[in-house]
Amino acid sequence: MPDKTLTDALIKKKDELLVIFQNFFMTVKGKFKDSSYILIIRLLTKTFAKITIYPLNKDKVLKIMFIGFDIQDTKVEETIKELRNFKMIHTSGLTTLGNKSYYECYLDVSLGDEDYKDLKRNLDKIKNIFEDIKIVEIYLEK
Repeated sequence: MPDKTLTDALIKKKDELLVIFQNFFMTVKGKFKDSSYILIIRLLTKTFAKITIYPLNKDKVLKIMFIGFDIQDTKVEETIKELRNFKMIHTSGLTTLGNKSYYECYLDVSLGDEDYKDLKRNLDKIKNIFEDIKIVEIYLEK
């Protein structure tokens, strides 16, 4: 069985979202008011779909996925706490599907950022406690 992904995401220009949801977003406030982009994260199950929307000021973010680990391992908990240092936008939390554990999060970091080098170094140090760590850049498709 191939590894699953808990969520999928895309980045759009804020103006595109406002056109799609004209009547839903009557007023735009807070961070949405000053953002140029939005991150749309979709969770799809057999019984419902959940869409979460975040304001962004850049057109790229990273999705980090940890696959296959012991949820009781304290190093897993430490790793998740440390990810907060990299401007965490969203997390799907710890989840078990079948006999595998999963954790996903979206960070306000892109592959070209200086923070990415620090993130990669930290992940390389702990990669042996996970079956797999996947890093995917989510970007504005033009």
